[in-house]
Amino acid sequence: MAFGTKPYPVPDPEEVATIVVGGARYDDWETVYVQLRWRDWFPTFQFTAAERDPNPPLWERIQFAPPDPCAIYLGGQLAITGNILRRQTAYDKGSHSVQLWGVGRTFWAGRASIIPTQDFSGLTLLEVAQRLCKKFGIQVLPIGKLDQTKFKTLENEPGETVFAFIERLARPRGAVFAADHLGNFLLIGDHSWQPIWNLIEGKNILRMQSIISVEGTFKDIRTQGQSGGDDQQHGTKSSELEGFSEGFEKMPYSPLLVPAEQPVWGQGELMTRARNEDIFIRGNYITANVTVQGWLRGGSTLWLPGDKVTVDSPMAMFVNQELKIQSATFTQDRESGTLTLLELVAPWLLRDTMNADPTGQIPQAPGETSRAATPDTTVPEPPPESLQPPG
Repeated sequence: MAFGTKPYPVPDPEEVATIVVGGARYDDWETVYVQLRWRDWFPTFQFTAAERDPNPPLWERIQFAPPDPCAIYLGGQLAITGNILRRQTAYDKGSHSVQLWGVGRTFWAGRASIIPTQDFSGLTLLEVAQRLCKKFGIQVLPIGKLDQTKFKTLENEPGETVFAFIERLARPRGAVFAADHLGNFLLIGDHSWQPIWNLIEGKNILRMQSIISVEGTFKDIRTQGQSGGDDQQHGTKSSELEGFSEGFEKMPYSPLLVPAEQPVWGQGELMTRARNEDIFIRGNYITANVTVQGWLRGGSTLWLPGDKVTVDSPMAMFVNQELKIQSATFTQDRESGTLTLLELVAPWLLRDTMNADPTGQIPQAPGETSRAATPDTTVPEPPPESLQPPG
């Protein structure tokens, strides 16, 4: 080091982002962006490094290129297992930089077309998803209690992607199709997780933007479909079936008709379909984007999608309000420091306990049969943390 120069400050270990590719690692980043999310099929990251010490040059120190398998760590915690998707090198006489973009490894399976067209008749949602994803080496882990109704008649559309197909099937079964940070797909059914943290106005909430809206809410949710005829059920009894759910009773009359995506067993399945659609629609009632300091809650654990928190913010009309993390976005730069943006939604949107707000309470739909899943009274475990990133 030349005389009179100052050493670079030693970074806080809780605020160091590291990318590991094979046996090589790099953690001297200018900007960091990592996003984990449910209701999507892959997490994503973006890193930027700028030249500080030209010996050796920056591009020699970051010998990473698409589609290298990698693992991303934030504050020493595994955040993503995936691949580098894109690399950009830019330089001129006075500056040099390298940018890396990447995705979780579920990206490749989720975007893949299903070839050839397959028959999945007689299988449950979980069985369909596991059969499809096995060829990609991706596990499908159940969260909570899933509807075990088998699909009466089911084929994928030509060219339909894995994510689009499974997501289409998950909605009538009242499940959420998602991906975790460990490289697994998730099928999320009814579950009940306890809040893991309190977010309090004036204490640990740096910024908040909240919306309470009924813009997309309906009164009178109806589904229509048909079932194959047999000796017990034929004619209009099988071809003109309808299910309904009341919707938000405080709303002016405004009905919604949702055609069934595939043949059903009977009216009871359509009743369940209408009720599930009602739940998903009401899930958009509350959204809150909360920014907190750092990447680790309590200095030890990453904020993760699926975790439930309580929010106490009188300005946002939240008093000990239970909300669920739909996405967590981790950022770092010179101007803002190290931050996490939590996208919080009504718990029932992600199939968690519906006790946080009266608009989430949806009674048993008339005519529902025992085929519909009932809420699980046990507390399921999150996906295991012991899974290793790909080599």
